[in-house]
Amino acid sequence: MSDVREFPATVVDAILKFGDRYERTARLYPALLVLAPLVVTVISLYGQVLGILGTVATSLVACGGLVLLADFARNRGKEREKHLWDKWGGAPSTQLLRHTNNAVDIVSKERYHHFLSRKIGKVFPSADEEKNDPAAADAIYASASNWLRQATRDEKTYRLLMNDNISYGFRRNSFAMRRLGVTVCVAVGAWVLLRHGASELVVHMHTAKNAENLFSAGESTSLAVAFLLLLAWIGFFNEAAVRGAAFSYADKLMLACESLLASESKGRKPRSTLKPACT
Repeated sequence: MSDVREFPATVVDAILKFGDRYERTARLYPALLVLAPLVVTVISLYGQVLGILGTVATSLVACGGLVLLADFARNRGKEREKHLWDKWGGAPSTQLLRHTNNAVDIVSKERYHHFLSRKIGKVFPSADEEKNDPAAADAIYASASNWLRQATRDEKTYRLLMNDNISYGFRRNSFAMRRLGVTVCVAVGAWVLLRHGASELVVHMHTAKNAENLFSAGESTSLAVAFLLLLAWIGFFNEAAVRGAAFSYADKLMLACESLLASESKGRKPRSTLKPACT
């Protein structure tokens, strides 16, 4: 049977070895943030009697529990992403390639259109053509964005781009888990406060000599973690944070055209990897 002092270290070691940097940060960590208040409460209040629970937790991790958590967060994030893009007017990278969008200057955009047009084998629409058939124009822009993402997979060459991609994935997936995260924080707080009964809590509040004696160390730790994460779920993991990261990544993706053009002019093929697309 696993010792309670051993199983947290085992789980942490498994987390640090899980997947690559993108998978850990963008997919796994949002799910772990949801579980964090519950895990802290269980360890803080019931650490002395965990025994079998430690064995179960270690077994779940070994049997793919982390993969399940990461996949759950990713799926929730992708579902929410569709609604966000519809609300924003399309995928950020698609928007930046439109003639009607002024985020990229017209001279650079013309150069990017010409470069990407050659790469995907499609003539980019003019401003009038885009206006007359925006759906067809967006289809070309989406294809060009897909090509550009695949051409910039090398993390060593495009590290800043990868950092923005990770930031976007983390915020998107965390935002998608927001309601669940808030629910867990509230439930943990309610359990800690009322686990001995409401009447016992009232009596304790009246008899406690000071704030330090109001709760035990384990209860204070559990409440503090739940409260801080509740603030994070409400104040940070919101649509504005996701939008900011999304357009920051899209902007750097467009700028990657400059690096690719420079490599092309020097007669060098851009470095690439066989890593799957990060989403």
